[in-house]
Amino acid sequence: MTLNLPADVAAYLTAKGDASAFTTRVLRRQMLAEDLEKSARVRAQAGLATTAAEPAESEDATLERWARVAAR
Repeated sequence: MTLNLPADVAAYLTAKGDASAFTTRVLRRQMLAEDLEKSARVRAQAGLATTAAEPAESEDATLERWARVAAR
């Protein structure tokens, strides 16, 4: 796959080292966020209130936990 990026975005991505790994991580986070938003809407429509993170949980831990839940 080939992408055309603005120069500032390309420079930022190049500075990350492994552009493919970085891009994959960012896109997976976006995909998970969209899935979580959809799930939150469904839960809200059903009258269920939930939180996305445990107290003092890191963002990576939250993403890993939600990915496990989504895979069920």
